Amino acid sequence: MLFFIFYGFKIKHFCLLLNRTVFGGAYRTVACYYRATPYILQTMGLFDKIFGTSDKIKVQFIDNFNGQTIGVSEMKADQLPETFSVPTTMHIQDSDWNVEEANPENSIDFVKTKSLVLKMRKIEKANPNDIWFTTPTISNEFPQKVATTRQTEFDIHILEDDYRHKEFLNLNALPLIEQEFIGIKNIWDNDSKKSDDYTLFKNCHVRKVIGSPNLIINFNELKAILKCSSTGLVLINGEALLNGFAITTENTTYFGTLNIDTVTELCISQWNENSTREILEINKAFNLLFVNWYHCDIIKND
Repeated sequence: MLFFIFYGFKIKHFCLLLNRTVFGGAYRTVACYYRATPYILQTMGLFDKIFGTSDKIKVQFIDNFNGQTIGVSEMKADQLPETFSVPTTMHIQDSDWNVEEANPENSIDFVKTKSLVLKMRKIEKANPNDIWFTTPTISNEFPQKVATTRQTEFDIHILEDDYRHKEFLNLNALPLIEQEFIGIKNIWDNDSKKSDDYTLFKNCHVRKVIGSPNLIINFNELKAILKCSSTGLVLINGEALLNGFAITTENTTYFGTLNIDTVTELCISQWNENSTREILEINKAFNLLFVNWYHCDIIKND
């Protein structure tokens, strides 16, 4: 991201006369905001005749949201970037604007034509007090992703925030689970609000205590228990989960990560009321427990 701010001009009579911008009817320099009068713009053409052709570029700034002109300025080439082919941000009228389109795009062209049109969109800054989360907790470990062009019999799509939201863990992780539950329940009790359709959360508990699952599950045994043979990919924001897999049964869609033929992470993305039987079978076969972090629920074989 190229961040470009117009430079102010020296306070000299000659420079003050030549470097003016019209914003909302007020005559200003782009960065210094010194006041001028209509007489100044009328004399610009006279100064050009006295001192020769102006080397300035007429720049028109357009709000790409509504098509209205923000302002018009005459500027020197060294006050503009060499190209707008890379993402560019400009600071105008105490606000930051992204340049979405430039005509022409490169300085070699607008220096020749002495004309430049910039279509821009104002960067809206969110009020932190208006930000709410859709989940009370997220994993401290982000999913590792890779680009993929491979297609499988089926692929599942998950959101990055839903990674490890419903997962299997080793039994010895129970004390750490209880510690994480304390933070999540605090969010539910003190930082949540309910609407007709969903619950929003003012804060979000990051699960830092639990760490990686480090499961040791034979992948072929798991597929045999679940009576499924087809394996798909896990897609997150258009990329594939590194070493990821997805398998599905009549009731449940599972996903996780593999180290060759060993499952190191095992999660659920879709389930129903009949999934509990499958979860109990997996717990018993591999000495595990199942956690739904969102609701602070545990399923284990008692």
